[in-house]
Amino acid sequence: MSLYDLRNTPAYREFKPPPSYATNPYILNWWNIDLDNLLHVQISKWQWVWYWSITDEIVKITQPAILEEWKKTDPLCSQYAWYSILMNFAKVRADQIGFTKSIRQPRKKVCPLCNESFMEDSLPFSIVIRFGIDRLDFCVPCLSGTIFQETGNKSASKRAILQYLKDLAFLLGRVPTQNFGEGKTDLIDMTYDERLALLKLLKNKPSVRCVKSKFGSWLNALIQAEVLEDGTRRAGRGIQSIAKDGHICHSLGEKTIDEYLFAHDIYHEREPRYPESNYRGDFKIGKAILEYFGLTGNPEYDAKTKEKISLCEKHGISLVALYPKDLISQEKFESKLSIFIQESKITSDTGNEN
Repeated sequence: MSLYDLRNTPAYREFKPPPSYATNPYILNWWNIDLDNLLHVQISKWQWVWYWSITDEIVKITQPAILEEWKKTDPLCSQYAWYSILMNFAKVRADQIGFTKSIRQPRKKVCPLCNESFMEDSLPFSIVIRFGIDRLDFCVPCLSGTIFQETGNKSASKRAILQYLKDLAFLLGRVPTQNFGEGKTDLIDMTYDERLALLKLLKNKPSVRCVKSKFGSWLNALIQAEVLEDGTRRAGRGIQSIAKDGHICHSLGEKTIDEYLFAHDIYHEREPRYPESNYRGDFKIGKAILEYFGLTGNPEYDAKTKEKISLCEKHGISLVALYPKDLISQEKFESKLSIFIQESKITSDTGNEN
């Protein structure tokens, strides 16, 4: 039985390093009150699994030169992995200070996906971080078949795949990426009801490999499910909807982009006018225009696209273009918009200084 088959057995054995770890003079030499506060914060946030990420958190707020000097001088680092040494030190120190006394007891719950009872501490840290320590409402066996990579029905029919994509797009209110559900933050901000509805759907998801074998690509499957525009088939605009910031969007593609900008606090205007024309763009961010060319492939649409590109070149306007294929990969999508995220942070930092 693996870690992901458990319901009523703790995912991890009780972790008790020797008390001597907390007296390590080589670590105490650079340890400070900020690091003690970090232990307290992480215990409050992650409860009984807090120590599985504590070394990473320590590294984030400690100067690299300090850590490198410690690794060179501490004899333990020549015998054991430095990563584990820090974790053991943090665990014992937190125990001795008394921080771990605030850790609550894991609760027994009933999973709404299978109606089986389970204990909260049966969920490994890799799942806990996707939901939050106080929102562990689903058991490991149900989750492991839905939110991990390379899961899903490998023999789903084309009809079942198309219906799944339509249902997924409807529940999300945006274009679903091919690996939706597998990302660490895909479900983190959702309500209980939203998570339940999506997880019920994901239990019957087709595998990505199956989708690609039946349709050639995830993009083609989205087009046939009428989730994404297809310029070679129709020139009409998509389904009109309202984004979370109140902007009216003319397709799921536009809504996906709008809500991403809104979620990352990137100020954007809808439908800016191009100079010397009656053309309008999709978004204006600062002095740049962001266009979603969802109907690429349609001759009339492509002609307008070329004219828009020429107008931007003539007037020195920065044009960022997104296409349907850019929306099916979270990594590619975020890469295309990264310039706006960076500029937003710079603007925010400058504003804070003022």
